[in-house]
Amino acid sequence: MNPVPASPAPASSPPVADPPVADPHATVTELAGLLAGAARDGDPLDAFLYAAGMLQAAEDRLAGTWTAPRRLVRHLQDGAGPGGDRAGAALDRAAAGLAWHAPALRPAVRWTHALARAIDDLAALVLRPAPFPSVLYRQLVRLSEPATGRTAVRRVLGSAVRRPPSCFCGFDQYPSDLAELARRFDAARPLPAELPLLVVGVRTSGSYLGPLLAAALRQAGHRAVAGTTVRPGQRVLAGRERELAWLLAVGGHALVVDDPPVTGRSLAQVAAGLCARGFPAGAVSVLAAVEREVPPMDGHLFVTIPEPDWRVRELMSAAAVAELVGRRVPGAAGWPRLEVGPAVRPGRGLHRSRPVTGYPADGPPVPLRVETVGLGHLGRRAADYAAALPGLVPEVLALEGGLMVRREVAEAAGVPVPVEVAARYVATRQRVLPVGADRSGRLAGRGPVWEEAGRLFAPLFGRWATALRPLLADPVARELTRAARPYVVDGRTTAGRWTGRGGQWAKTDWAEGAFSHLDLASYDPAWDLAGLAVSSGDPERAAGVRSAYERLTGERVGAARWCLAQLVQIQRGLTDGPAGRSARRRASARAVQGFLAEEYLSDLPRPRPGDGPGAGWCVLDVDGVLETDPLGFPASSPRGMLALRALRAHGFRPLLATGRSLPELQDRCRAYGLAGGVAEHGAVAHLPGRAPLPLTDQDGTLVRELASTSGSLDADPLARWTARISRRQPDGRYTGLDGPTAERIATAAGTTVVAGEQQTDFPPAGVGKLTGVRSLLAELGDPGAVPVFAAGDGPADLDLLRWARIGVAPAHAPAELHSAARVSASSYQAGLAEGVALLLGHPPGRCPRCRPPRPSPGNRALLALLALPEAGLPGMPKRLLQLAAAVGRLTATGEQGRG
Repeated sequence: MNPVPASPAPASSPPVADPPVADPHATVTELAGLLAGAARDGDPLDAFLYAAGMLQAAEDRLAGTWTAPRRLVRHLQDGAGPGGDRAGAALDRAAAGLAWHAPALRPAVRWTHALARAIDDLAALVLRPAPFPSVLYRQLVRLSEPATGRTAVRRVLGSAVRRPPSCFCGFDQYPSDLAELARRFDAARPLPAELPLLVVGVRTSGSYLGPLLAAALRQAGHRAVAGTTVRPGQRVLAGRERELAWLLAVGGHALVVDDPPVTGRSLAQVAAGLCARGFPAGAVSVLAAVEREVPPMDGHLFVTIPEPDWRVRELMSAAAVAELVGRRVPGAAGWPRLEVGPAVRPGRGLHRSRPVTGYPADGPPVPLRVETVGLGHLGRRAADYAAALPGLVPEVLALEGGLMVRREVAEAAGVPVPVEVAARYVATRQRVLPVGADRSGRLAGRGPVWEEAGRLFAPLFGRWATALRPLLADPVARELTRAARPYVVDGRTTAGRWTGRGGQWAKTDWAEGAFSHLDLASYDPAWDLAGLAVSSGDPERAAGVRSAYERLTGERVGAARWCLAQLVQIQRGLTDGPAGRSARRRASARAVQGFLAEEYLSDLPRPRPGDGPGAGWCVLDVDGVLETDPLGFPASSPRGMLALRALRAHGFRPLLATGRSLPELQDRCRAYGLAGGVAEHGAVAHLPGRAPLPLTDQDGTLVRELASTSGSLDADPLARWTARISRRQPDGRYTGLDGPTAERIATAAGTTVVAGEQQTDFPPAGVGKLTGVRSLLAELGDPGAVPVFAAGDGPADLDLLRWARIGVAPAHAPAELHSAARVSASSYQAGLAEGVALLLGHPPGRCPRCRPPRPSPGNRALLALLALPEAGLPGMPKRLLQLAAAVGRLTATGEQGRG
C-alpha cells in the first residue's frame, strides 16, 4: 500500500497513542489517535478497523445501549404480557428521541454521521486497494481532532468503549466475503441500479460488515446505497425519519447483515424491526456467512455464504499454507520437504490452524503451526503479546494477512501443567502487559466478569431481582473483581490450553481470550488463575495455583474475589445436560465451601484420625439445615457457618448425615474439617483418609434404568448406592417426581422413597440415616455413643432427632417432626444457629472462643449476599438492610489490599 502523500501533517493533528500495550477495550479518544496514525501510514485496513470501532462505541453511547434505562427497556420487552412490551416500546422511542435530537448532543451526532461517511470511503479502499487519497487522510485527521481535544464530542463520546468485533477476530471473516455476499444477493434478487438500498449492520460486527457490504454493492453498480447500524430491539434509523420516509416512498430495499448465526434471532429481530418501521417483508433481505444449518428467516430472502466458500478456507488450504511458510519463515525456502497436516477447527468462533513440519537437509524436523488470528491490528496483538512473553508462549515467526506462523511445542500427553508454571505465566503477563486502568466497570450490559458474577446472585432477590440486583449484587461483584494492577488478561487458561515436555511449557491461545465476544471482560489475575483452577477439577490444584501466584507476586487473592472468579469460570466452562449440570452444581458448591471455610474455619485446628468425641458428637443434615440452594447449587450461609464454627471451637465433633452423594459429602468434610459423615441416606459412610464404607449390598442401577425410559427424567450421576431422580420441566426448572410415578419406580425396584422439592431419592430398603450414623460411630471407635445434638428438617431425619439428646428442627420443618424435636423460631441456617445456641448456652459467635475473625469489606459483602435466604422470607427484610450496609461500606472503602 502506498504511503500518504508527502504533504506534512497539520500541526493540530492529534498525537498517535503508542503505549507498550493497547487496551483491547479502547476508548473513542484512544481509537481516534490510532486512526490518525493509521491514516499517516496509508493503512486503509487498520484505519477502517479503528474508525468502525469508534463508530460502534459512539452509536452505542448515543443510543444509551448499555445504560440502566435501556436494560429496563429490554426487561419490559422480554417480560410477560403485551403491557410490558408497550411500555418498553414507549421508553425506547423516548430514548431514541433524546439521543438523536437533544441540543447538547448535536455536535456528537454530526461528528458521528461524518465518521460514518469516512468509513464508507475506507471500506471502498479495503475492498479495492488503491493509493491512500490525501483528501481522505486530511478528513480522518480532522475527525480525530474533536475526539482527542477539549470538545463537546470528547465530553460526550470520548470515554465510550468499543466492543470486540467477532467477525474479524474469532470468526475469520474477510472483506472479500462481503463482496461475495453482494454478488450472491444481486444474483438472487436483481434490482434496478437506481433503487435505493439500506444496509443495516447488526452491531457489534455490523459496524464493520455493514460498511463493507454497502461498499461492495456500490462497486457492483448500485447507485444509492445508505447504511446504518442497530442493536436487536432498537429502532432502525432512529433520528433519521426523513430518510426513512423517503426510502419507504420510493420502494427502497433493506439488507440486514451480521456474524454467522446460530439461531438467527438477532437477524430476525432486526428484520422484524424494519417491517415495523414500514418496510414490506419482501423488501427486507438477510445476508450472512453461515457455518452450519441455515436458520429459518420466514418471509425474507436469506442470502448466505456456506463455510466451505469462505475466503479463509482458500487461505488455509494446504498449498497456500505451504507457500506462506516457504516465503516467510527464514530458511524454509531451502527445505527439501514440507508436510502440511490436516486443518483443525476447535469450535464456533475459534481460530483454524494447520500443523506444518519442515525437513531441513542438515537438521532435525522443524514443527510449526499456521493459525488464523484476525485482521489488521486485531491479529497483530498475537505477535505483540508473544514478543512480550518469550519462553512462555510459542515463538511467532511470521504474521501476514490474518495468518500467523509459530513454532509448535511438543505435547506432554496426560501431564497437567504444573501450578508453578501456570502461576508464573499469569504473574509475568500481569507485569509485561499492563494497561492504565480497569475498564470493566464501564462494560455494563456487555457481559464482563463482574456482571456475570452479579447475575449469579439474582435468584436471591426473587421477583425483585431486576430492581435489587443492580443496587445490591452488581456493586459487590464490580468491586471484588476490580484489578489493583490491571493488565491484558489471557482469558483462556483452562487445563487443555497448555503444552509442554521435558520441563518446557508453553501457553497456547495466548491472545484470543483478551478480545473476543466469546470471552468475559476482566483485568484481574484471579480470572486467569481461576480458569486453570476450575478446569482441573482438583481442589488441591485450585488452591495451589492461587498460593503460587501469591508467593510470586506478593499480591493476595482475597477469598471473596477468588470465589467469584471461580463461580463465573464454572458457569461458562461446563457443558449442559445431566452430567454437566451435576458437575456445575458440585464445582460451584465447592467454590463457596472454600470461601466460607476460609472465612470461618481456617483458624481452627483440623481434627486428626483417632480423635475422640470431644465434647460430644453432633449430627447435621445438609439440605435445608446447613445449606440451601436458591442459587441453583447448594451453599451454606453466615449463620450456618457460625453454628458449625461454634461447635468445632467448643470441642464438639460435627458429623454430616445427608441424602447427597458420597463425592458431595467428601467435599464438605474436606472443606469444613469434619470427622466424617454418611451419604445417600445412610447407604455409605465416609471417614477422611479411608475407603468408602458401603452399608448396603444394593445400588441405584435399577432405578436409574427405569428412569431412563422417560426423556424428562434425569438421574444424578454422582449418586451410586441410591438414585436421585429429577424431572426436567419445559421452563428449565428441575422438580421432584409426582407421587404415583415415584411409587411405581420404588415398587419395581424394591426401594423406599424420599421426596424433595428438586429431586426424589430412592434409597435401598433397610437403610437410613440413623443406622448409618451408628455404623459410622462404630468405625470412629465410639460404638454405642449417642449424639449430644442433631438437626434435621425432613422425615428422613426423624429417627436421628429422637435418638440425639437434643434434636432441633428449623421452623420450616414439617409438622411430623415437631413431636420429636425442638422447633426453632427461624428457618434454615438461622434455625440451625438457634438450635446450637441451646446446646452452647449462647448464640454462635458471641463468645471469645467461637467469635470469627473480622472479615474484610469485600468478604463481608459477599457473606451478606449469601445470608439473604438463611432465615426464609421472614428474615429477608433485615438481611437486605444488612446487605445494603455492607455494600455501602465496600463501595466507600474499596476492597483491594484488604482481601
